[in-house]
Amino acid sequence: MNYPSRARDNAKTTTRDVNAVSRVQLALKLRAQRLTWDEIAAQAGYGSRGAAHHAVMREMQRCVSKDVEVARQEELVMLDMLQAAVWPLAMDAKNRGRLFAVDRILSISERRARLMGLDLSNDNAIAAAQIIVQEVPSQYLTGPVPAQEVEA
Repeated sequence: MNYPSRARDNAKTTTRDVNAVSRVQLALKLRAQRLTWDEIAAQAGYGSRGAAHHAVMREMQRCVSKDVEVARQEELVMLDMLQAAVWPLAMDAKNRGRLFAVDRILSISERRARLMGLDLSNDNAIAAAQIIVQEVPSQYLTGPVPAQEVEA
């Protein structure tokens, strides 16, 4: 066959490059460390920040976390580590950047409260779970009208 690319199109199986797997795993680890896309691309061997972003997003879609509670706990651990790192700076009266550290702690606390749903009052939590029906279609509750009544 003169067109090798067409021969590949007929194959029903897909293969993944072993190097691509190791690159995307490294990129996921670097993203978890909150590195920029440019830094991830450089360290993981991608040609651009866009390529690194697409690879990480594609892999995250493949590996959907079914246990939301585990993801929530991991996020809480990260927030605890960040708060522990900033806390001494906020408590040091001699630190000139103390107010910035206090601001960071407040931001971390706000994020934790949103993650845990602590800011929702009981009324807001109930309202968030309600569905409001604005209009009920005719005959939805009573059923269709018999044919005899329609003709009359």
